[in-house]
Amino acid sequence: MAAPVPDGPAAASLPWLVPPAYDASAASLAAHSEAIGEVMAGRARLWLGPFPAPGTLPAGLEDTALVVPTSGSTGTAKAVALSLAALRASQDATAQLFAADGTAPDSRGHGFWLPLLPPTHIAGVQVLARAHRTGQVLGLPGPALPDPLPDLRGHFDAATFVELAGPVLEQAERAGLPALTSLVPTQLTRIVTGATGDDARARGLLKRFAAVLVGGAATSPDVLARARGQRIPVRTTYGSSETAGGCVYDRQPLPGVSLSVLDPDESGAGRLRISSPTLALGYLTADGGTDGGVFATASPPAAEPGTDAPAGGASVADDGSYDGAGRAFLTSDLAELDADGALTVLGRADDVINTGGRKVLPQEVERAIDRSLMLRGLVRASVAVGVPDPEWGQRVEAVVTLEEGTDPAEASALVRSALRTSEVPAHMIPKRVHVVAELPLLGIGKVDRAAARRLAGG
Repeated sequence: MAAPVPDGPAAASLPWLVPPAYDASAASLAAHSEAIGEVMAGRARLWLGPFPAPGTLPAGLEDTALVVPTSGSTGTAKAVALSLAALRASQDATAQLFAADGTAPDSRGHGFWLPLLPPTHIAGVQVLARAHRTGQVLGLPGPALPDPLPDLRGHFDAATFVELAGPVLEQAERAGLPALTSLVPTQLTRIVTGATGDDARARGLLKRFAAVLVGGAATSPDVLARARGQRIPVRTTYGSSETAGGCVYDRQPLPGVSLSVLDPDESGAGRLRISSPTLALGYLTADGGTDGGVFATASPPAAEPGTDAPAGGASVADDGSYDGAGRAFLTSDLAELDADGALTVLGRADDVINTGGRKVLPQEVERAIDRSLMLRGLVRASVAVGVPDPEWGQRVEAVVTLEEGTDPAEASALVRSALRTSEVPAHMIPKRVHVVAELPLLGIGKVDRAAARRLAGG
């Protein structure tokens, strides 16, 4: 562990911990877990930001316990400041759900976690932090993590998962705890769709976990259906660094989380706003300042029928202030809410393609490619982007990866022909298809759309 970075008078009693750069080794994972344990115990702050830690914290962010980078989806990565209260609220809301829905009723919703994500982003941090929370709540001598911690260097595939998951399931059983893990869609897809003996063994082990969280990016409906058909207890999650990780599970908000849609159009789609006790304090900037522009005060939700308590499990203090959910985070995502409150994320507002005055959500093009029976076994993955066009303003193009044996020269004709035979409107069909070996990614599995646009434009 690197020496703590001195902090200013506002937080003199809580030093910054800055672990050595993460290299995916077991020792590196252990160093990050140790630092996260210090944060969870309230003894230190952890800096994982994209620039050096500040000497002092600005007003309003004095309670910062953890700083993580965003994925940089909208440009330069930001440093998100989270309090210990927000981290615990997220962990305890997940546990409350798992205790109530039968996932982990005998351990108060907590479990034994297999960490497979890098602890450099909020999803990987929270896997380790939840394991420390399990230890705190259940009075264990340490975090509910594998011993030894896994070495995550190298390519992730079914054989790697089999090697790691078997011992973890045995350790969880000896501890009397349900086994839990978290994957990004790419990892789940490799296991669910693979045809080797290792893939079959990996599926057999994965279905022995009490819950398999999957998030960080959209997961193919086909992959989810196949996973559930294989009795893998997959749980989709939606969230971000600003919400301390997943705050919506299987399209429903966690206890204490309230969702709303800002300025919905005639179809009910609008910018998603989240009110939650898990929200970040704001953003730290490289010059030592703060930026909280997307965080705002929100009105408390309506009271539960027949009570004075706000809906969603939040609380109102004696002075009438709204605890936790009194602030809201305005996301960049376009979304719809069903009558039962189920969330459907349509895509990012700033990714909308305007072609000839018609708006195209790139995710709709990608879903059409993914669902096309004509392209099954030919196109592995795709991302739709808007490229400047002198006549139409923007034109729709696609960047794809192909299955082995597919001729790259035929990609454009294949995709365009397949979509013409579907119900996809003509203006949504990509004018050109670019073949790459791998889609550019951000963070832990999220497509880098800006990089994809540059590939298409070039």
